Order: sequence, then structure tokens, then C-alpha cells
Amino acid sequence: MYVDMHIHTTFSDGTHSPEEVVKIAKDKGLSLISVCDHDNIRAYERLKPACESQGLELVTGVEIGVEWGGRYLHLLAYNIDLDNQALLELMNSNQAESAWADRELIRKMEQDFPNLSLDEFTSYEMPVGRGGWSSVNYIFDKGVSNSVFDSYKFYQKYDVSVIFGSIVKACDVIKGAGGVPVLAHPGEYWQEDELEEKLTNILPTGILGLECYHPSPNHTDAVIAKCVDFCKAHDLCITCGGDCHGDFAQSYRGMGVMKIDSSLLNLKGIV
Repeated sequence: MYVDMHIHTTFSDGTHSPEEVVKIAKDKGLSLISVCDHDNIRAYERLKPACESQGLELVTGVEIGVEWGGRYLHLLAYNIDLDNQALLELMNSNQAESAWADRELIRKMEQDFPNLSLDEFTSYEMPVGRGGWSSVNYIFDKGVSNSVFDSYKFYQKYDVSVIFGSIVKACDVIKGAGGVPVLAHPGEYWQEDELEEKLTNILPTGILGLECYHPSPNHTDAVIAKCVDFCKAHDLCITCGGDCHGDFAQSYRGMGVMKIDSSLLNLKGIV
């Protein structure tokens, strides 16, 4: 059985609707999926009936932005209660922080680009299905960048960053919502020679698993092996996700691209 537990829809920065996600998953022979949109669960109202109609098993999920060690990390939350108030508040807080960063970027950039306007941006509606965030779509639509993805470079250039809450708090909230917190794509944060030390240090924050299998080039066979060995040594969940954004973001990401049999995973507490 093949699974993909890291998929994005048009409700965050993906280009596929919930119904399209289910159709693609079925066509690719997946048996179980989880959509983990950034800091929101709005896709699930449509995902549940779509999966039921196709006989596809669905695990509730969301990708939460967190801070640890002075850097921004992604935390996947699985098997969550979608009505949990503390989780809803955490997601709303993160969404507000992201919206602030969007506005702050445009505020800074309008000083150098007369065709950008913060007032105009406040009423801007990005095209559904294009992918990415509002700010980068607006920058592209105003002709300031070559592509939506290219627009992200301005966050670094103008020193605008999103500051989320601690991973410890997020893990507590996720567990309180009956969920399992899993660190997304650790190979994206740390190189092979520092991986074991970082994972050992982050373990006390409350994570219960690692996304060991991910299509990022940084997730080499050696990195995957280290992540899997670490999970086995500490009885942690082992998950797999293609981090699909549809036609947006890097081409190596995609639904079902990992082709990892579920027998190699540990989904304890998730399914």
C-alpha cells in the first residue's frame, strides 16, 4: 500500500482543488492521503466526501509553522480533531502573522517600486489555483518579478520574516487536539553530518515522529537512513510525503512520487 501524507491544495499554496487531489491520488494508486495545508484545515469540508466517494482513506492533517533554535521549521500534525479550539487559535495566530509579513513586504517594496501600493494590495485577490501566497502573486502581477516563485526572493532582500510560536507550544496544542506532531522534511534543515545531534536536541520539544521520506534532493539515501534509524531507536512515527504543490514550487515535489510501501513506515497513533 502506498501513502502520501503531505499534500497541499488551493486552500494554501497549492494549485489543486481538494477534488483534484483525490482524483490524482486515486489515479496514482494511493490508498491513504493526508492534506497538510499551511495553518488551515478548510479543505477538509470537501476532502471528506471526495475521499469517501473514491474509497480513499483520509487522515486529517495540517502543516504548522513553528520556531526552534532561532529558525523557522514546519511541523505536520496528524489525526487531529478539526474542531479543537486551541488548535484553531494557533492556526489563526499563524495566519495573522503571515498576513502581517505579506503587508510588511509590500510596504517596504513600494518605496522602491512605484507601481506597488500597500493600499492596493489590501484589496488584492490572488487567482485561485496559481499557488503561492498573496504577496508574491501581487508582485508578479505587477510585473516586478519573472514568476510567482521568483517573487519570494524579495522576502530576504527586504529582510521580512515570519515569526511563529515555539515548537514546544505547538506540540502541546497538537497533542491536546488528539494529534501526532511530526517534524517535516528534516533533511531540508540540516545536513547529514549534523542531523543526529539536531534530532537529539529537538526530541524533548515533544515531536512524535519524522517525515523520513521526502523528495527533496537534500533527503539523500544517507539522510533518510539516519532519520529512519533515529525513529526506530526512539520509537517515533515514520512518515512519507511528496509535499505536492501541484504546478507550483519545485518540480521534484509531487503526489505519490516517493513510492514507499507502508510496511516501511510507522504510523502508530496516526491511523
